[in-house]
Amino acid sequence: MDLIHPVADLGTRLRRGSNTVEVEVATPLGNRLRVAGPEVYGGLTRQPYGLLGPVRVVPYGEIPVG
Repeated sequence: MDLIHPVADLGTRLRRGSNTVEVEVATPLGNRLRVAGPEVYGGLTRQPYGLLGPVRVVPYGEIPVG
């Protein structure tokens, strides 16, 4: 997967009708520790991580070739 421009093909997971797409983003442990234990980890710099840009769902069609 390209970490700079990640793409996920959901084509095999979607069905006719309404679908729900959930995205779970894990963050670096340091970001969590800054909040959970600020007396110890409060000096850590927050790392920019997660969904930092626009998220788009782009429909497409598949056509068999051959």
